[in-house]
Amino acid sequence: MRYDEGKFPTAQYFLVLTSYTDLSIHYAEIGKGSTPPLDPLLFSHLDDTTDKMEIAVIQFIIVGVISGLTKGVEVLPDRLLNATAGGTMVFTTTLTPSENPFTFVEWKFGDQSIISTNTNATADYEGRVTLFTSTGSLELRNLVLSDSGEYRVLIIPQGGSLLEGNTRLEVYERISGVAVTSSNLSIEGNSVNLTCDAAAGSIFTRLWKKDDSDLILTDNMALYEENRVLSFKSLSKTDSGKYSCEISNPVSNDKAQYIMIVNYGPENVQIEGPSKIDFEQNLTLTCSAESEPPASYTWTLNGTEIHNSSVFTKVITGISDSGNYTCQAMNNITERTLSAVHQVTVTAIQGETSSCSAGCIAGIVIACLAVCAAAGGGGYYLYTKKRSEN
Repeated sequence: MRYDEGKFPTAQYFLVLTSYTDLSIHYAEIGKGSTPPLDPLLFSHLDDTTDKMEIAVIQFIIVGVISGLTKGVEVLPDRLLNATAGGTMVFTTTLTPSENPFTFVEWKFGDQSIISTNTNATADYEGRVTLFTSTGSLELRNLVLSDSGEYRVLIIPQGGSLLEGNTRLEVYERISGVAVTSSNLSIEGNSVNLTCDAAAGSIFTRLWKKDDSDLILTDNMALYEENRVLSFKSLSKTDSGKYSCEISNPVSNDKAQYIMIVNYGPENVQIEGPSKIDFEQNLTLTCSAESEPPASYTWTLNGTEIHNSSVFTKVITGISDSGNYTCQAMNNITERTLSAVHQVTVTAIQGETSSCSAGCIAGIVIACLAVCAAAGGGGYYLYTKKRSEN
């Protein structure tokens, strides 16, 4: 059935029902002119058993469509709807319930019919939907990710024009199990990647922070794979800190943190202690180094290993305790070593420094004894001489 163009000065639409059981509405511009009359041939394909009242309803629908189509900007809220998988979404219309029920209501997902006032829910939605005929609203339960898409409602009020509304639904999995992992040990000068992933959920955005402030990328940092990977080209000590990654979508968020400790050193090895010491005195030498983790220390004297700790202590027992004391610091993570040398001289007399040798001291003692002997011998001579004269 078609109408000749030219008879209708204004743009109008007509409805073609391909079958009664499928109330899919197809409308097309047919020309310009007054509203075309309803032709009985439009209903000739219906079964003879079709109830006259049902035919009247169909005629009413056709009249409603022909009389004008309202795009329904206000039928549904003009915004994107977000929902959680497994949850419920209510598509609420803006229509006020009236005493007279709507003549016809149908909801569609894309081109697929969901439910209408004349048909039950289709197989994919059986047991999951409820149609509120007073407002034309729809409740959809047990949401799955495949429910994301475009939804459309067609409503014909009694004595009114066809109203149409469209909206879009996005279904997301709730995010959980967020973790930040490192590609390898954090060593100064080496490269490392921090990766942020979630065990479950529809990922929407990732946000990195350092020490609870928004991350500011430095020259040695870069973000890859939609902020999934934070890459360090060459680590420095200042890169140490608390890194957190938050993954979020419109229905949930979760975050995790990673404490990065940049291992470095040893650097600036130093030895503290005396350079000269007397016999029987305690010698204490202390070795220190800048290192993360703390370094281990090994002492050697003139090439011979003598101790393993940062502090070396001993009682000086001889001239052999003099020499070069070497402290080697080692970082077990970086596997780097660095040494320092300290010279110690042992003095001969306790409490003072003397330049006289042992032979010198013996000569002095002998000279003293000789003087004493001479003095004693002279005194004895004078004594015996004086007695003889008497």
